[in-house]
Amino acid sequence: MKNEFARGVMDGMKSRHPQEIAAFTDYRADYKRGFILGYCHQLERRYGEMALAAWKAGILTRRYGLDQALMREFFTDFRSERLVRSFNRGYQEAAALPAPGAAA
Repeated sequence: MKNEFARGVMDGMKSRHPQEIAAFTDYRADYKRGFILGYCHQLERRYGEMALAAWKAGILTRRYGLDQALMREFFTDFRSERLVRSFNRGYQEAAALPAPGAAA
């Protein structure tokens, strides 16, 4: 079996934009988790702001239907309440945002 998580990380690091929800329907949760972390890693490198990356990870976690607690663990490893708060804020704000591509 291929390492879906690692493949997701690599794809996320190469992506300039998050994937549309519909593009992820055939992917496993491990790939989606990896993609979010890879995408947010390159986002942090591009802008130099880890809190922005954590916030975006929260948004994408909700949009892609992943487990909030499991994804939040990646940010608790940094022992930074600021990053955990940013992740949680993004996750909560995503509930109020219209789905990408939805009619306004």
